[in-house]
Amino acid sequence: MKKTDLAYVAGIIDGEGWICIKNTKTSASVKVGVGNTNEWLICWLQFSFGGSVCVKKKWIANQKQQWGWDLSTRQASEFLKLILPYLRIKRPQAELALKFQARRKYRGGGTNARRMTEEERALDQSDKILMHKYNKRGID
Repeated sequence: MKKTDLAYVAGIIDGEGWICIKNTKTSASVKVGVGNTNEWLICWLQFSFGGSVCVKKKWIANQKQQWGWDLSTRQASEFLKLILPYLRIKRPQAELALKFQARRKYRGGGTNARRMTEEERALDQSDKILMHKYNKRGID
């Protein structure tokens, strides 16, 4: 992909996108996404970087249709590495997400699964709190 395309995508993430650490029942993962009323843009993001696309529910009858695109875990991390040099507004979130994802280790399944240490849990919790502060809306 050309540098100009990566810079363009970074601008989309800075303006219309989001970067977060999402909790699941058993763990947490990095997520990156964009919501937009331009279906072509959302389809282009999926074609270029993978991920999934969904159609958002309209809450008001005359509201424009909105689409969403998102990436998770390693795919999100690889995407963030590509656009990091061009991010301005969401650069702190991207750097934190990359740090968080870099600590992820395959834990295996079944009885041989390695449990997280207390230190790993504390670092995860700290990153989640910091990401929440970065993404907080409104005035402090």
